[in-house]
Amino acid sequence: MSLRGVALDEPTVGMDIQSRMAMWDMMRKIRDDFATTIFLTTHYLEEADQLSDAICIMKDGKEIIQGS
Repeated sequence: MSLRGVALDEPTVGMDIQSRMAMWDMMRKIRDDFATTIFLTTHYLEEADQLSDAICIMKDGKEIIQGS
């Protein structure tokens, strides 16, 4: 099975810390085992920092800044 990309819209909102960490592990496993890109939207900057190779911050649908 080959995945090219997965889009996740705030997948950890409302989760307790243990569930959140399990979701992070699952996202890393999908990324690594299937060599796929995950497009993640989140309001949690630590989540973006921990899980992302590149980050784009947007406001009102427009890019403010991007980087690694």
